[in-house]
Amino acid sequence: MDAYRGQVAAYALPHYALFVTYFPHLIAGPILHHKDMIPQFERKESKLPDAHLILCGVIIFAIGLFKKTCLADGIQPLVALAFETRSPSFDQAWCGALAYTLQLYFDFSGYSDMAIGISLMFGIFLPVNFNSPYKAVSIVEFWRRWHMTLSQFLRDYLYIPLGGNRRGRMLRYVNLMLTMLLGGLWHGAAWTFVVWGALHGAYLCINHAFNALVPDVPSLLARPVRIAGAVLTFLAVVVAWVFFRAESVAWALRVLHAMADLSNIVFGREEIAALVQVTIYAALVWLAPNTQGIMGYDHASRRVGEHLRAGRMRPLVLYGASLVLAFGILGIQSHSEFIYFRF
Repeated sequence: MDAYRGQVAAYALPHYALFVTYFPHLIAGPILHHKDMIPQFERKESKLPDAHLILCGVIIFAIGLFKKTCLADGIQPLVALAFETRSPSFDQAWCGALAYTLQLYFDFSGYSDMAIGISLMFGIFLPVNFNSPYKAVSIVEFWRRWHMTLSQFLRDYLYIPLGGNRRGRMLRYVNLMLTMLLGGLWHGAAWTFVVWGALHGAYLCINHAFNALVPDVPSLLARPVRIAGAVLTFLAVVVAWVFFRAESVAWALRVLHAMADLSNIVFGREEIAALVQVTIYAALVWLAPNTQGIMGYDHASRRVGEHLRAGRMRPLVLYGASLVLAFGILGIQSHSEFIYFRF
């Protein structure tokens, strides 16, 4: 598409070949753009090892490995409460749906961190793919934070070519729905993904319509409105993830029916333990800084770990990264896989 539009520079064949075979991102992202990556391959500095970038890459890789093998794999058994139980109770359905919501985030953001870390060891900066998406206060903001490179791809190669918001409000909503439906099909040829895409398309239309019709919130109510927006956005995302994970639309509706059935509550020992684990994971998601915040990773300015250059923090951070990496390696199981590979 870019070549057809005349937007591609005259790249050397080795640089092009490296771009299309660059292994750190190849299986599941981040989705890369030639105008961002090939100029980095052409830089002389990228061809020489940099001790600082290697150290930062190891730390970011360690964080990603810990997210995957300890956090994502650690909560995986709870997902079965909702999606592998024939008739889940209210609490089982909620624990399972929330567990999958958290598992998917730690799994895919962990993979993205590992890809960024490996690439950084070679002196190449990959774009950030996640920016604490569950802290979003609207669904529009969620898609600016979740799988950010996919969002940019859908915007640049589907939404804008369809007309974007240039042809009036109604056609804007039609374009949003078409983009998200195709985004759902991109994940797999199943009705569950179509429904997932349709839900997010509807969410985005409602969000944009609300922004256009409702006046600005008074400053006194700004904080409560932001909190309410964050809760509502998160619940909407959880409902959509139920369709994303379920084997069929009927199974997803069964889980959602259980999530709405307050008359069927079990809360046995297993459910209480699951709720405690989900609460701990949720606290990590909402209260802890994300990887790029911890490391000061800035893809745009090609800067990372400036706080480590002083020297005093360097040994402490290196020991901490080694510990995290050790826990991540210990967490690797023979059946462990990145669940986003299948999409």
